Amino acid sequence: MLLATSVAVLRRRIAVALRSYRENAGFTQREAANRTGIAAGRINHFETMRSIPPDPELITLLDLYEATEDKEELLAILPAARKRTATEAATTDPEQFNLYIGLEAGATQIESYDAMVLMGLVQTAEYAEALLRGHGQGLSEAEVRRRLRLRLRRKELLTSESPIQLWLVVSQHVLEAPVGGREVMRAQLAHLVELAELPNVEVQVLPGGVVPHPGLHGSFTILSFPIPGDAGLAYVETRVRGLFFEQPDELQEYAQVMNHLRVLACPPDESIPLINRIRKDIP
Repeated sequence: MLLATSVAVLRRRIAVALRSYRENAGFTQREAANRTGIAAGRINHFETMRSIPPDPELITLLDLYEATEDKEELLAILPAARKRTATEAATTDPEQFNLYIGLEAGATQIESYDAMVLMGLVQTAEYAEALLRGHGQGLSEAEVRRRLRLRLRRKELLTSESPIQLWLVVSQHVLEAPVGGREVMRAQLAHLVELAELPNVEVQVLPGGVVPHPGLHGSFTILSFPIPGDAGLAYVETRVRGLFFEQPDELQEYAQVMNHLRVLACPPDESIPLINRIRKDIP
């Protein structure tokens, strides 16, 4: 049974189970549809988290796949997986980012490369506000405040009783960019150093002189989950929408890039003094 976790991860647990059981049973989605009378499109939606199966259809599919081991657990988490979270009810963010927030909350490990700005989990309120106001979306004051509240709630994932493991590789250029002005950046860098002292957080700085390198394509995040058979996913946020990469070859590509960046970056015990020097050198 999954421990208490985010609604998005419960949904992912169901989707991953249905896909893996079908594949292990040797059925295509079309073949499963023909055998059960459940439309192939619906089966696809169940396996991609676009919808949650009703109890009878979940039972029908699991029986077809002869997947009895997890049936009781999957049926038990269905009611919670169908709930609309407070974040989902209130958000006006793109759907993909809303999904990312839920998945982030239920992840056990996050690996991130920050090429342009620091990721949300490590941002101070002032740094986050400067980014929101400078994004060029013409956000209302109420919307800026709402997003800031969401951003600050996300930070609690690093300091909870069962915190997420975070491994962050950040470009030196990000640390030197004067987001919000000198005082905001000084406070942001001091906060990053404080977080790096947590046992569940590793921070590495990729020196500006290390070029070319495999992270030149931009920022990305890799999420891992406490779900049997779930290899995780990579997430890339663009101005228009968030993109999820879940195929084995895609995940392998991002994992290899992350590992390469870790080798090229300063080790954690050298990165912290470097961050402090950058902070002190801010004019």
